[in-house]
Amino acid sequence: MNTSIQISKNTLKKLKQLKKVYNSPTYDDLINDLIKKAENVPDSMFGVDKGKLKKFSREDRIAFREY
Repeated sequence: MNTSIQISKNTLKKLKQLKKVYNSPTYDDLINDLIKKAENVPDSMFGVDKGKLKKFSREDRIAFREY
């Protein structure tokens, strides 16, 4: 089943370039290659605090507000 997506001309230009670089026969193959590459980013790329930080609470946001 095929589907269509809307992208800007600039994005199409970039995809065309990447398609040549990755030697992908189709845009579908290219997109799947890019997804695989993105999924394999090692956790070490996210710093030592990954998973240790908590979201800011409302009180945190108020405490750091400049008046």
